[in-house]
Amino acid sequence: MEAFKERRNYERYSVNNLSCILVSPIMVLSFGVWDISNSGLAFGYSCHTGWENWPMQGIRLDIIDKKFSLEDIPFQLIENIRFNNGFREFRRCGVQFACLETDQKARLRQYIRHVSSH
Repeated sequence: MEAFKERRNYERYSVNNLSCILVSPIMVLSFGVWDISNSGLAFGYSCHTGWENWPMQGIRLDIIDKKFSLEDIPFQLIENIRFNNGFREFRRCGVQFACLETDQKARLRQYIRHVSSH
């Protein structure tokens, strides 16, 4: 079996707080952010959201936390994997940020510092 090749350029940080993701223009609230880096993040969501019917262009996400919010972040879908833990079905979605503006990059760095210090 071929060895896994790490392709990430930035360190990933686990997010163990109550942050969540809102994806638009289709309003989907996620189960929460699982990990994040300067280039992307992974989050979980219900299998019953109809992701396969979403337009793959022009979708954006918001990260919502008690102390932070990063809004209107353009992204590119990297992976979307179905899981079943015996209690519920859900998906793990990995996205790569696309064309962040300077203020979004600054807020993202602030958010990563916040979640990585807990």
